[in-house]
Amino acid sequence: MNNFADVEVEELHSGLLKIRQRRRFLWLLILAYVPLMMLALAAADAQWVVVAAFAAWLLLLILAVALMALVRCPRCGHCFHMSGYLFRPVRSCFECGLHLNADKRA
Repeated sequence: MNNFADVEVEELHSGLLKIRQRRRFLWLLILAYVPLMMLALAAADAQWVVVAAFAAWLLLLILAVALMALVRCPRCGHCFHMSGYLFRPVRSCFECGLHLNADKRA
C-alpha cells in the first residue's frame, strides 16, 4: 500500500478542486440541455439549429465525461472516477477511498 502521508494539504486541495470543477461542468452541461433545445426550437430555421445545437452539446458532453473520467486522485494518483474500465461518478476514489470533500472537512 502507498504511503499517503507524503501528500501536502495544498496539493490535496488543488487536486480535489479540479475534480469538483470537472464534476460541476458535467452537471451544468446536463442541466443546460433542455433550455438549449428550447432556444433552438424557437429559432426561425429550427430543424438545422436543433441539429447543430444537439451536435455541439453532444461533443461537449463527450469531452466533459472524458475529462472527468481521466482526472487523477491527488492522494494515490489513480483515476478518481474509474473502477477498472468502468466510469462511475461517485464521490470517493475507488483506489484509496479519498472523499471528494476531504479537504473541506476538519
